[in-house]
Amino acid sequence: MQTDRVPINYMAESGIDRRLKAFYGVSSERELLDVLGADFYFISARDISQNETFMPIYRGPKLDYTETERTCPLGIRFLRKVRDSKFGADEALTGPLRNAKSEQDILSHSWPKASWFDVDALREECTQFSDKVIIGGFWSAILGDSYRMHGFENFLLNLSMNPRLIRTLVRRVTDFYLELNERAFSALKGKLDIFFFGNDFGSQNGLLFSRQMWEDVFYQPYRELATLAHSYGLKVMSHSCGGISEILDLLIDAGIEILDPVQTTAAGMDTEGLKARFGGKIVFHGAIDTQHVLPRGSVEDVRRHVEETIRVLGRHGGYVMTSCNSMQNDTPVQNIDTMYETARTAADKEQRN
Repeated sequence: MQTDRVPINYMAESGIDRRLKAFYGVSSERELLDVLGADFYFISARDISQNETFMPIYRGPKLDYTETERTCPLGIRFLRKVRDSKFGADEALTGPLRNAKSEQDILSHSWPKASWFDVDALREECTQFSDKVIIGGFWSAILGDSYRMHGFENFLLNLSMNPRLIRTLVRRVTDFYLELNERAFSALKGKLDIFFFGNDFGSQNGLLFSRQMWEDVFYQPYRELATLAHSYGLKVMSHSCGGISEILDLLIDAGIEILDPVQTTAAGMDTEGLKARFGGKIVFHGAIDTQHVLPRGSVEDVRRHVEETIRVLGRHGGYVMTSCNSMQNDTPVQNIDTMYETARTAADKEQRN
């Protein structure tokens, strides 16, 4: 995808939001996005499990909340820390299907209903940010929510020992998210631009399980989610941390058009290799290192890293500059300022040329 300049996005923990607002002397999210030069806006209600951004639009049965713990609509119990941070994720404590042994155990679970979520309430928010590229839809964590419900070890074990159980679980989670997202896409038709969802299929060293397992269990659900979004005229962006180059062709074939977060420190995810193999086939979103350069590098390290990333991934278009994963609270504000100043300069140069 060719653009007239390098597009810019912003993803950060809530502590970074506060520090950046103080640094720039602004008070609102709108002002912060504008001063950074961000072209995108993420709808506030993004996730119904890992954080509490869904609560203002939730109309379902009362959920069990204490000051320190909470239960999400899927029945997963979380340690309550990030609250309504857009990009935060609470730690899962236990899941309602941890003892599931049969497909019937999965199907008889008390699953949430899409009607519990008042997506109409998000229309005004879209209108307020209509000058930005609006990213919305619900974070359809068909891997993440499945293993949080069943237990991570149980999930990986049964992926091999009882694949029918796992396929049933993933299928049921997928069906719920298809229904919920169709409700959102219909209510916000003409107001959204990009559907963004994700699951972490990789580790630092490669895939969590084999390519064949991914294709058997996740390819069809991904294709269905992408097809639904495309039917409403949306582009599709998918998130996965780790070394996932082995399945990038499958993601592209399934209908994924934008890859986030491009974790370049993971195996097989170097920018030159990715651009050579997949440039022109998918847009890269992210790639600015949040493991080493942003939190621990110097201002000059950050400047060089951003310039080089834009040079490689931005060649002939197909790159959105932002951090590789949301920026964590230990990231120096000066480094963040340098990242965006460097990106804006690169954007201005391209526009002039």
